[in-house]
Amino acid sequence: MGRGRKLESLKDFERALKSKYGIGQGAEYKPWLRIQDVKSNGVRSVIYGRKAKRDHHMLSSIESQHFQLAEFSNRVLDIREQFPIFPLNFTQKVAKTLGVEHPVHPNTKEPIIMTTDQLLTIDSPQGNIYHAISIKPEGESGNLRVLEKTDIERVCWELLGVKFSYYTGNKLTRVQSSNLAWATSPFREHPQCFSYDQINGALSLLSVGQYFLDDLCDQLISLNITSHNEALLLIRFLIADKFIDVDLSTNISESGLIDVKYVTDQQGGILYGAS
Repeated sequence: MGRGRKLESLKDFERALKSKYGIGQGAEYKPWLRIQDVKSNGVRSVIYGRKAKRDHHMLSSIESQHFQLAEFSNRVLDIREQFPIFPLNFTQKVAKTLGVEHPVHPNTKEPIIMTTDQLLTIDSPQGNIYHAISIKPEGESGNLRVLEKTDIERVCWELLGVKFSYYTGNKLTRVQSSNLAWATSPFREHPQCFSYDQINGALSLLSVGQYFLDDLCDQLISLNITSHNEALLLIRFLIADKFIDVDLSTNISESGLIDVKYVTDQQGGILYGAS
């Protein structure tokens, strides 16, 4: 991990722009803020994106939660975290219009570039559209200053014609996100590959209904579909790459149970791996 950057003044912002922070999309995008650039009370993490093929910088556990849910959506094409709202005088003008103070750096007291937690690129019948998401823990929802800054964000995005939402999460989304992290984590930066014979063999054992993971693993091993070390990994892969649709509302790793809602047709002719 590189050193943290100083983002305290207009010169710092100009330097960051020249280095292409906050610019680009997909693998080329560099978040305006990385985990080493800011102090955060949240659980910070770096998650390698399966779609964007780059490290995503999450400044809190709830940002990670939303990322897992958004990335798993078929409609979400790209997620750009810590996305800057330019230019600075735009957010300043909006803040003034709303009658609230624009965010400043705690040391220099200079106005800072405001960022939105996650900007989604979404596939729609009308083409690609954008959706800006402010992500905050439920406990911050009543904090006046948090609400003021969120209001600046909201108005900026609405003026730009972009949908804006405020996400706090709940018990269900925490469980769903945990399940997705469990299923997808082995298939991110260094994906495991399975042959179409292995995938078809696993799919042939499944139909709509509930299964104990241990029993499924035993069947995969006894039928020589996969090795002991890779049996559970194959099940996780089927979920991660959507060969099967499972109920995500119950913690899978804790319960040791999957509730299969849908099974795709058997596949053929290619080697599958998380990409």
